[in-house]
Parts: sequence; C-alpha cells; structure tokens
Amino acid sequence: MNLAPLANLASGLAVVFAVIFGTLQIRQMAKTRALFTATELVHAMLTAEFARTVRIVMTLPDDADPAQIADDPEMAAAALSIGHVFESLGVLVFHRILPLNLVDDLMGGYVRQIWRKLRRHTEQRRIDVGISQGEWMQWLAERLDEYPSPGKGAGAHVAHRHWRP
Repeated sequence: MNLAPLANLASGLAVVFAVIFGTLQIRQMAKTRALFTATELVHAMLTAEFARTVRIVMTLPDDADPAQIADDPEMAAAALSIGHVFESLGVLVFHRILPLNLVDDLMGGYVRQIWRKLRRHTEQRRIDVGISQGEWMQWLAERLDEYPSPGKGAGAHVAHRHWRP
C-alpha cells in the first residue's frame, strides 16, 4: 500500500492549519494591543490633572480668541497639555492601534468640543511655531465628525439601550 498520497494530504492539511492558526493569532494580538492601548488611555484620562485641564479649556467659547489663551498662563498650559493627549490619540488612530469608534465612544465629545474651542489658537500657533502644531488633534476631530461612532448622535443611553451581555 502506497502511503505517499496520504502523507502529502496530511502535510497539506498541516500547512493549511498552520496558516489559519497563525492568522487567528495575529488577529488576537492586534485586539490585545488595542485593548492594552485603550486601557492606558483610560488611565491617562482618569487623572486629576487631565480632568483639570479639560475643565479649564471647556470654559472657553468656541473659536476662542488666541490672545485669550496665550495671555493666561494657566489656560495656555491647559491647552498645551490637552493638545498633547489629543495629538497622541490622533496618531494612535491613524496607525490603527486604536479604532476610531472606540476613541469616539471614550472621549469623542471632548475631542470635538475642545477642538472647536482651540481651533483659532492652534491655527495661530502654526503661524508662530510651525505647521505641525495640533495637526493630529485636528485630524482626529475631523475624522470623528466624518465617521461618528454608531448612535453617537442619539447618545449611548438611547442608541444602545437594548444591549445585553
């Protein structure tokens, strides 16, 4: 009895199984990386300093006068601090480390609102310091507006009220 065809079949099945298993492992690794990054993001947001900077910047009107921010050292520091967080988020979303919808669900409202408040200030900083000022914060705010998380307009409490574990 010739076992060569059976050995070839077994070998082929082993290769197919290895490719499928490898693909599943890569997908799982990507999910784990995104989960870890999201967890670190939440840790960064759950600090008293982050909450303080959000509170300070949220007192500004939309399209605040750049001088109003630049002339107030506390406001300027808060704008810089929150800008760094949102710049990092934008880069993580762009490189697909964090899904856009996850960022939208976690803090999309803050990103949109703070961008509206800091837009003119950021544009002035680009003139004064360089084009890279606030680039990823703007990119992120624009992507959130362009591709909002499902149900974002209604609010999670309405859009996801039928969710079950």
